[in-house]
Amino acid sequence: MTNFSRRNFIKTSFAGSAALAATQLTAPFFGKARAADSLSVVEWGPPFIGHSKALAAEWGKASIDWTLHAGGAASILPKIKAAWPNPPYDVVDNWSPVFQSMIREDWAETVTLQDCPNLADVPEGLIPKDATGNGKVVPRGSSGIFFTYVPEKCPIEIKSIEDLLNPKLKGQILWPNPTLNTNLQIVALAMARGGDQFNLEPGWGFLKELAKSGNIGRVAATTSDLITSLDTGETSVTCIDQGTFSGIKGVKAVPLTKTNKDLKTFLFVSGWVILKSSKNKKLAFDFANYMISKDASERYGKDVGEVPVNSKAKQTLEYLHFSPEEIKEFVVVPDWDHLGKELDGWNKRWEQDIVQLL
Repeated sequence: MTNFSRRNFIKTSFAGSAALAATQLTAPFFGKARAADSLSVVEWGPPFIGHSKALAAEWGKASIDWTLHAGGAASILPKIKAAWPNPPYDVVDNWSPVFQSMIREDWAETVTLQDCPNLADVPEGLIPKDATGNGKVVPRGSSGIFFTYVPEKCPIEIKSIEDLLNPKLKGQILWPNPTLNTNLQIVALAMARGGDQFNLEPGWGFLKELAKSGNIGRVAATTSDLITSLDTGETSVTCIDQGTFSGIKGVKAVPLTKTNKDLKTFLFVSGWVILKSSKNKKLAFDFANYMISKDASERYGKDVGEVPVNSKAKQTLEYLHFSPEEIKEFVVVPDWDHLGKELDGWNKRWEQDIVQLL
């Protein structure tokens, strides 16, 4: 199973997120009896748990036993597997990489508009699906990875990804190593030249050109490298995640999220999985439906720092809010399971083929 840690990723991807709690709020894992009108919900620590508890109290249709994730995002998977087909949970909050594992194990109940009418206000492209196209998650928030630049420091206006090869950008590009952004910066290069996340060869070729050009002035190994280099004016162009982007204070960086179809924004989502094993599916879907309503979604964005996926909700990060048409043109929802499996090999490829050219 995938060993992704949303804890490690989210601390730089969602503004205001805190460390995940390492304790559980429920009774022991096995053998817990629940009333027919109660739900067992797995949630993240602050600020997520406080937000969800407040909304659940307003919903008020069932009592809820809360369990906090203990450790990384995937830590819930072996617990479910060990207890299947009777795990003690109805609803699990998780995010893009782990959704794929849950769907592959056939644990996630199919969700329809009849189950959750408020899904009509969520762009279909943001709903994780199984291999046959059935919706398997009720998404509630999203964030993204995208290219950005600092106009006052950059010698040119960045209008397309091919502009990265402009000789005027000598030393101006801050390039993240593959570990940062799960190597999606090279996926973007590949897509601009006919490849994709499953065929990175065009991207590696593009990156070799970029390395030989001298335009890469610094390689970032940490999110702090990204912030410091842009803040000090050392470089002026990079690919970055939203959380790290929000940490740039010394300059005015502009997100390149809706400027050109070859400057992709890679979105990941968080949300609710209703387990097939749940004995309270109707209540569980009703709970999830309430949590993604317009009003609840607006509060979610404010309280948690993600972008609510309900298209009717007021957006605080307009550059990460996409209409259905904009999603088709500018947005990619990555196959996180695939990226995780390939990352080690991509790191080796980076060291062997690219580092020597810088």
